[in-house]
Amino acid sequence: MRQTKDKYFGDVRFYKRVFMIAIPIMIQNGITNFVNMLDNIMIGQIGTESMSGVSIVNQILFVYNLCIFGAVSGAGIFTAQYYGQQNVKGIQHTVRFKLWVGIAVTLLAFGICIAGGPALISMYLKGEGTAESIKATLYYGRQYMLIMLAGLPFYMVTQVYASTLRECGKTVLPMKAGIAAILINLVFNYLLIYGKFGFPAWGVQGAAVATVCSRVAETAIIVVATHRNSRENPFVAGLYHTMAIPRDVVRKIVIKGTPLLFNETFWAAGMASLAGCYSLRGLNVVAALNISNTIANLFNISFVAMGEAVAIIVGQILGT
Repeated sequence: MRQTKDKYFGDVRFYKRVFMIAIPIMIQNGITNFVNMLDNIMIGQIGTESMSGVSIVNQILFVYNLCIFGAVSGAGIFTAQYYGQQNVKGIQHTVRFKLWVGIAVTLLAFGICIAGGPALISMYLKGEGTAESIKATLYYGRQYMLIMLAGLPFYMVTQVYASTLRECGKTVLPMKAGIAAILINLVFNYLLIYGKFGFPAWGVQGAAVATVCSRVAETAIIVVATHRNSRENPFVAGLYHTMAIPRDVVRKIVIKGTPLLFNETFWAAGMASLAGCYSLRGLNVVAALNISNTIANLFNISFVAMGEAVAIIVGQILGT
């Protein structure tokens, strides 16, 4: 009986370790997706065109988000291993690599969205709909995109720090920062979309400003808290004394991480293309697809969090 248990179920301590990492990730992702659903409801009350414009831009930015995720995850393979070895210098090298790649991806996203933003949005507006509704959707989407671009650098920095902390087994701080950002986003959405308590009613622009404010707050919380607790996070000591990375470390990360980066990028691009195909049926379909995806994501949080937790633990064990 004991042998059967060990063979098919493993060690109880392993499960405790997994859930200690996975549960904070589940909580953060669950609240994030729930608030995203509330965002859709709030913006949807303004009109279908505004909701469709926001949905299209979010689909485009989704590609950027997964590019960043792929970039930090590729380097994160080595962060977890270096943590298992208690190699602080190695962790610093991976953090710097994440920052450099994140900056490159963010600058590329800025260039594409500023130069080709209207063309990207228009790709989703070739379906059924009146000329007026298509024009309004393009207008709302363009407004939303230009403001949302201001939040990309903060999102990138947050992902660099949050991923590093998780790979070191510290998931509570990213969860707290994420929850704070979510609450700020929700409150400012209510104030700025509808113009409550003396705030201007900015509609779609208000939703974008609220999101950017939440990104700034999340970045500030996680960066300041990480650097204040240098004993728990020794990799922050001297982290920015140099941004140089040894060539052998860069080569290892590029070899192992590039396939993951391409995988996430191509998958996100494929989902964006699929949404473009659905949009040929009209703007109502774009709005409906956004709602259905948000609801579906509520049910995806458990296996995503478990996958992250197991990957972190495996990396740490490989490093020991």
